[in-house]
Amino acid sequence: MITISYWRNKVKAILHLDDNPHRIAAAFSLGVFISCSPFIGLHFISAFFLAWVLRLNPVAVILGTLFNNPWTFAPIFGASFWIGIKIYGRHELLQPIHWQDLTIVNAIPQLEPYLKPFLLGTTLLGIIASVIAYPCAYYFIKEYRYLRHRAQETSHV
Repeated sequence: MITISYWRNKVKAILHLDDNPHRIAAAFSLGVFISCSPFIGLHFISAFFLAWVLRLNPVAVILGTLFNNPWTFAPIFGASFWIGIKIYGRHELLQPIHWQDLTIVNAIPQLEPYLKPFLLGTTLLGIIASVIAYPCAYYFIKEYRYLRHRAQETSHV
């Protein structure tokens, strides 16, 4: 079960990384963007791959992907689809998906009205979430390190 102490430990793990705050915040922000991607099941693989390619800290990227978890899954993807519908212009009533008739042959025509708005929405929501995540992470990392440094100075006096 995910508890407050679970999240506290995850935040502490980010704050104790041996990298500069800009790179940690960028890695965390990338993880948040990945977490909004519609490619469920590929988030961790994408995070490790992009961390390796961009030479970012994989721990910070993985922790950013935890932004999308069982508690936030439905709101993130629901909001993504809603945003995509509004921007893409699919204002007409979407036809229901006939799951019992869904095959490989007719999957694309049946799912196409849903896929394009969903992909657009997840991309936009991912960009917005990562743009918000970067300054928040940067601020908390800088503040935490400053306070930790001050505490170490006062303990040596």
